[in-house]
Amino acid sequence: MDISHDANEMLNSRDLETTAVEGGLLFLITLMAFSGNSFLCYIIYKKQRFHTTTNTFTLALTMCYGLIAILVMPFTLGSLIAGQWVFGQVACDIQAFSFLAFTWISLLLLTLMTISRFFQVSRLTAYKKWFTLNRSYGMIMAIWSFVIILLISIEASSSKAYRFSSMNYLCSVSFEPTYPTKHTVYASVTLTLYILLPILSLIVWVTMQRRKPPHIQANGHTEQRSLDEMKQNAEQRKTNRILLALILAVLVLWLPAVVINILDFTMGFPRQVQLASTFFWFVVPAINPVIHLALHRPFSKLGLKSLPMTAKHQNKVYAEEAI
Repeated sequence: MDISHDANEMLNSRDLETTAVEGGLLFLITLMAFSGNSFLCYIIYKKQRFHTTTNTFTLALTMCYGLIAILVMPFTLGSLIAGQWVFGQVACDIQAFSFLAFTWISLLLLTLMTISRFFQVSRLTAYKKWFTLNRSYGMIMAIWSFVIILLISIEASSSKAYRFSSMNYLCSVSFEPTYPTKHTVYASVTLTLYILLPILSLIVWVTMQRRKPPHIQANGHTEQRSLDEMKQNAEQRKTNRILLALILAVLVLWLPAVVINILDFTMGFPRQVQLASTFFWFVVPAINPVIHLALHRPFSKLGLKSLPMTAKHQNKVYAEEAI
């Protein structure tokens, strides 16, 4: 198992200003991804009314992005700052395996979230049967187990080690130019997961938007809906907007990264382009909590109340009122 020999030379060829800009930007993205996703997990876990099927999928997706911030991003950040890969082969294996596992799991979870919303809008009876809270836990565990077992099987059957690239600053599967068939198979799987699944999710989302909820079809009169139904519909629209934002973030940011990584095998992109693809990968976990907190008011309200300064101010107000 060897890390690529040109890594140190390429990393050390940068000037101090470039190192500071790249390292500083990645540090902010890593900090944002770790703190934001951890905070969102805390919010969902803390409030009992957030323990729903939809938020269960949200929590699982957020945990994936948080683990990317813990097990993937710091190694790339350390390489940018240190000017060389200093973590050894075991850390390289951990980063590469974690990156593949958690990005694959997140894509499958995003697809499952879209399917769940589709059934909730258009097939309410089937939704209540198949997407209970306990079955949602089972679906999530099945996805995690399937991806991890699949990657372990691939790793066990392969003699090639994960290698660090000084161009995109990630440890990943490496292919020799003399074995284009293996690269073609890997590219096909990558295209299926990273491109077709988000596009499928977007198609399902568009189809879902064209369908009216079952209770609206039943009466056909907006003015006859109760206040609870109107609040429920407003909540569903917010959830749909969040889901659309998550899907578009993956398509807009991960699609160019996938294309760059695949075409680089034959075209050979410059370092700046490949580094940009790595930043594209990392921005998605960083903006996940921003999307949820910005578009879901209950999350943002509870989040503000959980902040130390806000809690301190509230305690002060309560103390003054008591006096």
